[in-house]
Amino acid sequence: MKKILAICLATIIAVCLSVGSFAAPGRFVSSPSGNPAPRLVSFEPTDDECTGQLVVIPYAERDALPADLKTLIETVYAEIAGTDDLTSLSADLSKLASDMNLDSKALAVSDLFDMHIVNCDQHEEHFNFNIVLSAEALDKFVALLHMNENGEWELVENAKVTNNGENLEFSVKSFSPFAIVVNTEGDVSEVPPETSDHAIIYVYAGIMLVAVLAIVVVFVVIKRRKQKS
Repeated sequence: MKKILAICLATIIAVCLSVGSFAAPGRFVSSPSGNPAPRLVSFEPTDDECTGQLVVIPYAERDALPADLKTLIETVYAEIAGTDDLTSLSADLSKLASDMNLDSKALAVSDLFDMHIVNCDQHEEHFNFNIVLSAEALDKFVALLHMNENGEWELVENAKVTNNGENLEFSVKSFSPFAIVVNTEGDVSEVPPETSDHAIIYVYAGIMLVAVLAIVVVFVVIKRRKQKS
């Protein structure tokens, strides 16, 4: 009896965990856990004395980050996944969407990644870096967001798409989490409607109900057998 009960409870726990894994990705185009990093095309410090190298790490490979940067990008992920409107995270992005006459609910993050410098002993004294990345979905590019040292999202205002939509060029003074924001309006295949996510939850809720009923049936059958004996 205990073995059967344990199996039923394990089934319920597994189903509950599955609901979380199938939940809506918030304001991501798709789950960033499966996205590769934007590819580094070029990196140029404006200070010739900077010997650093730029490292680009996508959210999917966050375990390769130092502990503090891993915690930060996971916090950033939770913030994006927990909103249904990216403009609520940044007043500058809200203004940009308004100026471009874009539906804020159609904005989504296509790439979430960390960038940081290694192999430079005096990096604190160096500022301004010119960067060129290659990434997918740049034909729908709206903005590049960066979380600054104060924990606030800011627009990288000089970010622009170049090379016939292949590259993203920009200059920054500091690093860590970056998010590429794209416009998904009219592209149903990229951002599924919320109803589909709700439907999945209902299906799994039904499975949990069946599991609970199975436990009840087991108890009833065992109890009746004991009474007859």
